[in-house]
Amino acid sequence: MAKGAVVFGLFDAFAALVLGDFSFLRMFGIALIGSTVYAIEIPSYFAWIEQLSLSMDKWQSKVFKTLMTVVYFNPIWIARHIFFIYVFTQQTISWTILDTAWKSFLYGAPISLFFNYIIQNHITVKHRFMASSMFSGCMAIFYAVFAHLFK
Repeated sequence: MAKGAVVFGLFDAFAALVLGDFSFLRMFGIALIGSTVYAIEIPSYFAWIEQLSLSMDKWQSKVFKTLMTVVYFNPIWIARHIFFIYVFTQQTISWTILDTAWKSFLYGAPISLFFNYIIQNHITVKHRFMASSMFSGCMAIFYAVFAHLFK
């Protein structure tokens, strides 16, 4: 859980610094979300798709786990992450978050497919949350920049 707090909190703080929007409330808020919501749901989901893929042949399993991870980190997930950012920065929340999330998802899809393939198929289940958190941290920078660009 501490890993989720550190990774999500620091990467998002870096994104906020890049955009000139840094705040301690945002940093600690995202760290809290990373150490609770994300630290619980992401490893559970990864374990579930790993379990489902056990009966598949090797190629099928690799494709399945990769696609299921991309399905998980979908525009609604991205919108929720942006929503958390808006809550912690006390910004007005509107339906435009969904538009921003869709654009972020589509522009990030090639990168996401590649890195999620690596994470799901070359990193053990035990270490996937940390690897995914690091990647998600990088994507948080991407999403924060997109949220700023497509307001």
